[in-house]
Amino acid sequence: MVGIPKYCQTKKDWQNAVDYAVKHNTGKTELYSRLQHLRDDHYMNVLKEESKTKPVEEQTPEDYEPVDNPAAEKYRIGIADEEIENMMEALK
Repeated sequence: MVGIPKYCQTKKDWQNAVDYAVKHNTGKTELYSRLQHLRDDHYMNVLKEESKTKPVEEQTPEDYEPVDNPAAEKYRIGIADEEIENMMEALK
């Protein structure tokens, strides 16, 4: 492999991409952005219990609450926020 992969499917893929970016001083900004997205994109909006009786036409954004999404990518690959933060720090 040459360069930073378009898709990182495992924790090791992410670490290898960071190591490559640091060693070759290339793609740091893009990879940093991708790590931020990985870190922050783990919520989904769920309808609050008291709003379930409202018709759909009357529902507003306030009728939803953010909850952890168990299917989020960072949970799927088993990477913790601290590990992501360490990778982001290495890219600075």
